[in-house]
Amino acid sequence: MATSTCSLNSYCSFYTCSNITPKSLFLIPRTKHKSVSAPFSSSLSFLSISPSPGRAITAKAASSSNNGREAKKEQKVEEEEEEVEEELPWIQEKALDLVEFTGSVTQAIPGPRVGQSSLPWIIAVPLAYLSITFAIAVVKTVRKFNSPREKRRKLVNTNAFLCKSVDEMFEKGRDELDQSALNGLMQKTGFDMEEILRKYIRYVLNEKPFNPDCVANLIQLRKASMLDDSQVANILNEISRRIVKDKGPVVMDMTGYSEKGFKRKLAVQALFGKVYYMSELPEFCSRDSSLTVKEIFGVADEDAEKLRLHTVSEAGDMDSLEKMVDGSDSEE
Repeated sequence: MATSTCSLNSYCSFYTCSNITPKSLFLIPRTKHKSVSAPFSSSLSFLSISPSPGRAITAKAASSSNNGREAKKEQKVEEEEEEVEEELPWIQEKALDLVEFTGSVTQAIPGPRVGQSSLPWIIAVPLAYLSITFAIAVVKTVRKFNSPREKRRKLVNTNAFLCKSVDEMFEKGRDELDQSALNGLMQKTGFDMEEILRKYIRYVLNEKPFNPDCVANLIQLRKASMLDDSQVANILNEISRRIVKDKGPVVMDMTGYSEKGFKRKLAVQALFGKVYYMSELPEFCSRDSSLTVKEIFGVADEDAEKLRLHTVSEAGDMDSLEKMVDGSDSEE
Protein backbone atom coordinates (compact mmCIF):
# COMPACT_ATOMS: atom_id res chain seq x y z
CA MET A 1 0.00 0.00 0.00
CA ALA A 2 2.88 2.38 0.74
CA THR A 3 4.32 1.85 -2.69
CA SER A 4 1.01 2.46 -4.46
CA THR A 5 0.35 5.62 -2.39
CA CYS A 6 3.76 7.01 -3.27
CA SER A 7 3.28 6.41 -6.92
CA LEU A 8 -0.14 8.06 -6.83
CA ASN A 9 1.24 11.19 -5.12
CA SER A 10 4.06 11.49 -7.62
CA TYR A 11 1.60 11.24 -10.45
CA CYS A 12 -0.61 13.98 -8.99
CA SER A 13 2.33 16.37 -8.44
CA PHE A 14 3.44 15.81 -12.00
CA TYR A 15 -0.05 16.62 -13.25
CA THR A 16 -0.15 19.88 -11.21
CA CYS A 17 3.28 21.12 -12.31
CA SER A 18 2.78 20.44 -15.93
CA ASN A 19 -0.37 22.60 -16.33
CA ILE A 20 -2.16 19.83 -18.12
CA THR A 21 -5.88 20.23 -18.36
CA PRO A 22 -8.16 17.25 -18.51
CA LYS A 23 -9.09 18.16 -22.09
CA SER A 24 -5.50 18.40 -23.24
CA LEU A 25 -4.77 15.13 -21.51
CA PHE A 26 -7.12 13.31 -23.82
CA LEU A 27 -5.51 14.96 -26.91
CA ILE A 28 -2.00 13.70 -26.14
CA PRO A 29 -1.06 10.88 -28.55
CA ARG A 30 -0.13 7.50 -27.21
CA THR A 31 3.44 7.78 -28.47
CA LYS A 32 4.24 10.43 -25.87
CA HIS A 33 3.58 7.99 -23.09
CA LYS A 34 6.33 5.82 -24.51
CA SER A 35 8.92 8.70 -24.37
CA VAL A 36 8.30 9.32 -20.64
CA SER A 37 10.09 6.69 -18.69
CA ALA A 38 11.04 7.90 -15.20
CA PRO A 39 7.76 9.30 -13.85
CA PHE A 40 5.74 6.31 -14.98
CA SER A 41 8.06 3.57 -13.80
CA SER A 42 6.29 3.16 -10.49
CA SER A 43 2.89 3.45 -12.12
CA LEU A 44 3.77 0.74 -14.62
CA SER A 45 4.79 -1.53 -11.79
CA PHE A 46 1.51 -0.70 -10.11
CA LEU A 47 -0.41 -1.61 -13.22
CA SER A 48 1.45 -4.86 -13.57
CA ILE A 49 0.86 -5.75 -9.93
CA SER A 50 -2.83 -4.94 -9.94
CA PRO A 51 -5.02 -7.86 -10.92
CA SER A 52 -6.88 -7.71 -14.24
CA PRO A 53 -10.36 -9.25 -14.18
CA GLY A 54 -10.60 -9.28 -17.96
CA ARG A 55 -7.44 -11.33 -18.31
CA ALA A 56 -8.58 -13.79 -15.66
CA ILE A 57 -11.85 -14.29 -17.50
CA THR A 58 -9.97 -14.84 -20.76
CA ALA A 59 -7.63 -17.40 -19.14
CA LYS A 60 -10.59 -19.22 -17.64
CA ALA A 61 -12.31 -19.32 -21.01
CA ALA A 62 -9.15 -20.62 -22.72
CA SER A 63 -8.66 -23.31 -20.08
CA SER A 64 -12.29 -24.35 -20.35
CA SER A 65 -12.01 -24.53 -24.16
CA ASN A 66 -8.86 -26.65 -23.85
CA ASN A 67 -10.62 -28.95 -21.41
CA GLY A 68 -13.51 -29.23 -23.85
CA ARG A 69 -11.18 -30.14 -26.70
CA GLU A 70 -9.41 -32.75 -24.60
CA ALA A 71 -12.74 -34.21 -23.59
CA LYS A 72 -13.80 -34.38 -27.24
CA LYS A 73 -10.52 -36.09 -28.17
CA GLU A 74 -10.95 -38.63 -25.38
CA GLN A 75 -14.51 -39.25 -26.51
CA LYS A 76 -13.34 -39.81 -30.09
CA VAL A 77 -10.63 -42.24 -28.92
CA GLU A 78 -13.21 -44.14 -26.87
CA GLU A 79 -15.54 -44.29 -29.87
CA GLU A 80 -12.72 -45.61 -32.07
CA GLU A 81 -11.88 -48.26 -29.48
CA GLU A 82 -15.53 -49.25 -29.35
CA GLU A 83 -15.63 -49.47 -33.14
CA VAL A 84 -12.50 -51.69 -33.18
CA GLU A 85 -14.05 -53.93 -30.57
CA GLU A 86 -17.21 -54.19 -32.62
CA GLU A 87 -15.25 -55.13 -35.77
CA LEU A 88 -13.80 -58.34 -34.26
CA PRO A 89 -14.26 -61.27 -36.67
CA TRP A 90 -16.89 -63.87 -35.94
CA ILE A 91 -14.37 -66.69 -35.60
CA GLN A 92 -12.34 -64.74 -33.03
CA GLU A 93 -15.46 -64.03 -30.99
CA LYS A 94 -16.38 -67.71 -31.01
CA ALA A 95 -12.84 -68.63 -30.01
CA LEU A 96 -12.97 -66.22 -27.07
CA ASP A 97 -16.34 -67.63 -26.05
CA LEU A 98 -14.93 -71.15 -26.23
CA VAL A 99 -11.95 -70.18 -24.07
CA GLU A 100 -14.23 -68.61 -21.48
CA PHE A 101 -16.53 -71.63 -21.51
CA THR A 102 -13.59 -74.03 -21.18
CA GLY A 103 -12.22 -72.03 -18.26
CA SER A 104 -15.56 -72.04 -16.48
CA VAL A 105 -15.98 -75.78 -17.06
CA THR A 106 -12.49 -76.62 -15.80
CA GLN A 107 -13.07 -74.53 -12.70
CA ALA A 108 -16.36 -76.31 -12.04
CA ILE A 109 -14.78 -79.80 -12.19
CA PRO A 110 -13.80 -81.00 -8.72
CA GLY A 111 -10.52 -82.68 -7.88
CA PRO A 112 -6.83 -81.83 -7.48
CA ARG A 113 -5.23 -79.28 -9.79
CA VAL A 114 -2.02 -79.36 -11.80
CA GLY A 115 0.38 -77.26 -9.73
CA GLN A 116 -1.00 -73.77 -9.15
CA SER A 117 -3.15 -73.76 -12.31
CA SER A 118 -6.90 -74.28 -12.49
CA LEU A 119 -6.58 -77.35 -14.75
CA PRO A 120 -7.68 -80.55 -12.96
CA TRP A 121 -5.64 -83.74 -13.32
CA ILE A 122 -8.69 -85.62 -14.58
CA ILE A 123 -8.54 -83.47 -17.75
CA ALA A 124 -4.77 -82.97 -17.92
CA VAL A 125 -3.98 -86.69 -18.24
CA PRO A 126 -6.27 -87.36 -21.27
CA LEU A 127 -5.10 -84.14 -22.93
CA ALA A 128 -1.47 -85.15 -22.51
CA TYR A 129 -2.22 -88.61 -23.94
CA LEU A 130 -4.03 -87.13 -26.95
CA SER A 131 -1.21 -84.65 -27.58
CA ILE A 132 1.44 -87.37 -27.51
CA THR A 133 -0.65 -89.60 -29.79
CA PHE A 134 -1.16 -86.75 -32.26
CA ALA A 135 2.57 -85.93 -32.30
CA ILE A 136 3.46 -89.59 -32.94
CA ALA A 137 0.92 -89.78 -35.79
CA VAL A 138 2.36 -86.64 -37.41
CA VAL A 139 5.91 -88.03 -37.22
CA LYS A 140 4.82 -91.35 -38.72
CA THR A 141 2.98 -89.59 -41.55
CA VAL A 142 6.00 -87.43 -42.38
CA ARG A 143 8.29 -90.46 -42.36
CA LYS A 144 5.88 -92.40 -44.53
CA PHE A 145 5.75 -89.72 -47.22
CA ASN A 146 9.54 -89.36 -47.15
CA SER A 147 10.30 -93.09 -47.06
CA PRO A 148 12.11 -94.78 -49.99
CA ARG A 149 9.05 -96.94 -50.63
CA GLU A 150 6.80 -93.90 -51.01
CA LYS A 151 9.33 -92.17 -53.25
CA ARG A 152 9.52 -95.30 -55.38
CA ARG A 153 5.73 -95.41 -55.66
CA LYS A 154 5.60 -91.76 -56.77
CA LEU A 155 8.32 -92.42 -59.35
CA VAL A 156 6.42 -95.41 -60.76
CA ASN A 157 3.24 -93.34 -61.03
CA THR A 158 5.11 -90.55 -62.81
CA ASN A 159 6.69 -93.02 -65.23
CA ALA A 160 3.28 -94.50 -66.00
CA PHE A 161 1.86 -91.02 -66.64
CA LEU A 162 4.73 -90.22 -69.00
CA CYS A 163 4.39 -93.40 -71.06
CA LYS A 164 0.60 -93.09 -71.23
CA SER A 165 0.86 -89.46 -72.39
CA VAL A 166 3.31 -90.35 -75.18
CA ASP A 167 1.09 -93.25 -76.31
CA GLU A 168 -1.92 -90.94 -76.51
CA MET A 169 0.03 -88.52 -78.69
CA PHE A 170 1.07 -91.32 -81.04
CA GLU A 171 -2.55 -92.50 -81.26
CA LYS A 172 -3.57 -89.05 -82.49
CA GLY A 173 -0.73 -89.06 -85.01
CA ARG A 174 3.04 -88.95 -84.99
CA ASP A 175 2.96 -85.28 -85.91
CA GLU A 176 1.32 -84.55 -82.55
CA LEU A 177 4.58 -85.39 -80.82
CA ASP A 178 6.94 -82.45 -81.25
CA GLN A 179 9.38 -80.53 -79.11
CA SER A 180 6.70 -78.30 -77.55
CA ALA A 181 4.73 -81.38 -76.44
CA LEU A 182 7.87 -82.85 -74.89
CA ASN A 183 8.57 -79.57 -73.11
CA GLY A 184 5.10 -79.77 -71.59
CA LEU A 185 5.82 -83.29 -70.37
CA MET A 186 9.09 -82.08 -68.89
CA GLN A 187 7.23 -79.49 -66.82
CA LYS A 188 4.56 -81.95 -65.67
CA THR A 189 6.88 -84.83 -64.76
CA GLY A 190 10.08 -83.04 -63.79
CA PHE A 191 12.16 -85.26 -66.11
CA ASP A 192 14.68 -83.89 -68.58
CA MET A 193 14.69 -84.80 -72.28
CA GLU A 194 17.20 -87.66 -71.91
CA GLU A 195 15.15 -89.24 -69.12
CA ILE A 196 11.96 -89.04 -71.20
CA LEU A 197 13.60 -90.80 -74.15
CA ARG A 198 15.27 -93.42 -71.96
CA LYS A 199 12.13 -94.24 -69.97
CA TYR A 200 9.93 -94.56 -73.04
CA ILE A 201 12.45 -96.78 -74.88
CA ARG A 202 12.64 -99.05 -71.83
CA TYR A 203 8.84 -99.13 -71.67
CA VAL A 204 8.59 -100.07 -75.36
CA LEU A 205 11.22 -102.81 -75.04
CA ASN A 206 9.35 -104.45 -72.15
CA GLU A 207 5.68 -103.80 -72.92
CA LYS A 208 5.19 -103.12 -76.63
CA PRO A 209 5.41 -105.50 -79.60
CA PHE A 210 8.57 -104.67 -81.53
CA ASN A 211 7.09 -103.99 -84.97
CA PRO A 212 7.63 -101.34 -87.67
CA ASP A 213 5.06 -98.96 -86.10
CA CYS A 214 6.83 -99.15 -82.75
CA VAL A 215 10.23 -98.48 -84.32
CA ALA A 216 8.81 -95.55 -86.31
CA ASN A 217 7.40 -94.06 -83.10
CA LEU A 218 10.79 -94.33 -81.42
CA ILE A 219 12.44 -92.60 -84.36
CA GLN A 220 9.87 -89.78 -84.18
CA LEU A 221 10.45 -89.42 -80.44
CA ARG A 222 14.19 -89.28 -80.98
CA LYS A 223 13.81 -86.52 -83.61
CA ALA A 224 11.43 -84.50 -81.44
CA SER A 225 13.85 -84.65 -78.51
CA MET A 226 16.48 -82.75 -80.53
CA LEU A 227 19.27 -84.71 -78.83
CA ASP A 228 22.58 -85.28 -80.57
CA ASP A 229 24.04 -88.71 -81.41
CA SER A 230 26.37 -88.82 -78.40
CA GLN A 231 23.44 -88.26 -76.01
CA VAL A 232 21.39 -90.98 -77.71
CA ALA A 233 24.39 -93.34 -77.51
CA ASN A 234 24.68 -92.66 -73.77
CA ILE A 235 20.96 -93.41 -73.37
CA LEU A 236 21.31 -96.79 -75.12
CA ASN A 237 24.37 -97.58 -72.99
CA GLU A 238 22.45 -96.75 -69.82
CA ILE A 239 19.52 -98.96 -70.88
CA SER A 240 21.97 -101.82 -71.55
CA ARG A 241 23.56 -101.43 -68.09
CA ARG A 242 20.18 -101.52 -66.37
CA ILE A 243 19.13 -104.67 -68.25
CA VAL A 244 22.38 -106.45 -67.39
CA LYS A 245 22.09 -105.38 -63.75
CA ASP A 246 18.53 -106.69 -63.55
CA LYS A 247 18.70 -109.87 -65.66
CA GLY A 248 22.38 -110.57 -66.22
CA PRO A 249 24.51 -110.71 -69.43
CA VAL A 250 23.69 -112.52 -72.66
CA VAL A 251 24.43 -116.27 -72.63
CA MET A 252 24.39 -118.13 -75.95
CA ASP A 253 24.87 -121.66 -74.59
CA MET A 254 21.95 -122.29 -72.25
CA THR A 255 22.45 -125.98 -71.57
CA GLY A 256 22.06 -126.92 -67.92
CA TYR A 257 19.71 -124.06 -67.05
CA SER A 258 16.36 -124.67 -65.41
CA GLU A 259 13.15 -123.68 -67.13
CA LYS A 260 13.03 -120.42 -65.22
CA GLY A 261 16.67 -119.63 -65.96
CA PHE A 262 16.22 -120.60 -69.62
CA LYS A 263 13.30 -118.16 -70.04
CA ARG A 264 15.26 -115.46 -68.26
CA LYS A 265 18.22 -115.79 -70.63
CA LEU A 266 15.92 -115.83 -73.65
CA ALA A 267 14.43 -112.53 -72.44
CA VAL A 268 17.94 -111.06 -72.14
CA GLN A 269 18.74 -112.15 -75.71
CA ALA A 270 15.53 -110.56 -77.01
CA LEU A 271 16.21 -107.28 -75.20
CA PHE A 272 19.76 -107.18 -76.50
CA GLY A 273 18.57 -107.78 -80.06
CA LYS A 274 16.13 -104.85 -79.84
CA VAL A 275 18.66 -102.44 -78.33
CA TYR A 276 21.34 -103.48 -80.79
CA TYR A 277 18.93 -103.10 -83.70
CA MET A 278 18.05 -99.55 -82.63
CA SER A 279 21.73 -98.70 -82.23
CA GLU A 280 22.37 -99.83 -85.82
CA LEU A 281 19.59 -97.68 -87.30
CA PRO A 282 21.18 -94.55 -88.84
CA GLU A 283 17.84 -92.68 -88.45
CA PHE A 284 17.95 -93.30 -84.70
CA CYS A 285 21.63 -93.20 -83.80
CA SER A 286 24.82 -92.94 -85.80
CA ARG A 287 27.66 -95.32 -85.03
CA ASP A 288 29.40 -93.30 -82.37
CA SER A 289 32.60 -94.40 -80.65
CA SER A 290 30.87 -94.04 -77.27
CA LEU A 291 28.27 -96.69 -78.20
CA THR A 292 29.23 -99.85 -76.24
CA VAL A 293 26.07 -101.97 -76.27
CA LYS A 294 27.83 -105.20 -77.27
CA GLU A 295 30.55 -104.77 -74.68
CA ILE A 296 28.04 -104.13 -71.89
CA PHE A 297 26.03 -107.28 -72.72
CA GLY A 298 29.23 -109.29 -73.26
CA VAL A 299 28.30 -110.43 -76.79
CA ALA A 300 30.72 -111.23 -79.61
CA ASP A 301 30.28 -109.71 -83.06
CA GLU A 302 28.96 -112.92 -84.66
CA ASP A 303 26.48 -113.56 -81.87
CA ALA A 304 25.36 -109.94 -81.94
CA GLU A 305 24.59 -110.13 -85.66
CA LYS A 306 22.65 -113.38 -85.19
CA LEU A 307 20.52 -111.88 -82.46
CA ARG A 308 19.87 -108.75 -84.52
CA LEU A 309 18.68 -110.80 -87.51
CA HIS A 310 16.50 -112.86 -85.20
CA THR A 311 14.93 -109.65 -83.88
CA VAL A 312 14.29 -108.42 -87.43
CA SER A 313 12.58 -111.68 -88.38
CA GLU A 314 10.33 -111.54 -85.32
CA ALA A 315 9.51 -107.88 -85.86
CA GLY A 316 7.95 -108.59 -89.25
CA ASP A 317 8.25 -106.71 -92.49
CA MET A 318 11.06 -104.19 -92.06
CA ASP A 319 10.65 -102.98 -95.62
CA SER A 320 7.52 -101.15 -94.51
CA LEU A 321 9.55 -99.51 -91.77
CA GLU A 322 12.12 -98.29 -94.27
CA LYS A 323 9.32 -96.85 -96.43
CA MET A 324 7.81 -95.09 -93.41
CA VAL A 325 11.17 -93.63 -92.44
CA ASP A 326 11.90 -92.53 -96.00
CA GLY A 327 8.45 -90.92 -96.24
CA SER A 328 8.97 -88.94 -93.03
CA ASP A 329 12.38 -87.77 -94.23
CA SER A 330 10.96 -86.58 -97.56
CA GLU A 331 8.20 -84.64 -95.77
CA GLU A 332 10.78 -82.85 -93.66
